[in-house]
Amino acid sequence: MKFVKTTSSEVVVGYLSGVLRRKLAAGDSVLWLVPGGSAIAVAAQVAKELQGLNLQKLTVTLTDERYGELGHHDSNWQQLHAADFHLPGATMVPVLHGHDPQDTTKEFANHLQEYCQAADYCLGFLGMGADGHTAGILPHSPAVTEQSWAASYEGPDFLRVTATPVALSALDEAVVYAMGESKLDALTKLQQTIPLEEEPAQILKKVPTVTVFNDQIGDPA
Repeated sequence: MKFVKTTSSEVVVGYLSGVLRRKLAAGDSVLWLVPGGSAIAVAAQVAKELQGLNLQKLTVTLTDERYGELGHHDSNWQQLHAADFHLPGATMVPVLHGHDPQDTTKEFANHLQEYCQAADYCLGFLGMGADGHTAGILPHSPAVTEQSWAASYEGPDFLRVTATPVALSALDEAVVYAMGESKLDALTKLQQTIPLEEEPAQILKKVPTVTVFNDQIGDPA
């Protein structure tokens, strides 16, 4: 796990677009998981960097979603589209399909497993909260111990549908975007051995290649 200290989102954009360009140029099929929140602007910029490429071997879905009606304002997928996240030619896989939470979660789990196992390379772009959560896996939530590839549960703000530690541990590479002084404690704990229930981001230590871009600790970009 490599910690890179930077205040520039362009460094993250350059890294992600570089990985995707290299893999696609090599003819690899790629599954790219993208988050919501503050990372949306970065993902949208990466998408612009990929314009003009052959994206037929790229599949994109979310790390997690906020359950609700299709297109609802708080949906991560909807907010990505609002930020001009467009990848012509790629296979785009939203989480919400107008089904109930149970069926939505089952479909998401099936999609994650199917697309990740079929891909040559699974790349996760993830945020990390001040509480150490990543994707929609909050500390001490049911998602921490779920043995399927996806879980849903009522969080303090939304009914969350999220990839689980099972899914994240199947990634070939994870890129973490964690900016702000509030993340320092969680970043420090990520360098230690903390129970998964207390800091779900610890699961990323099972991923072969992990780069944590942040503005608090690590080697300068």
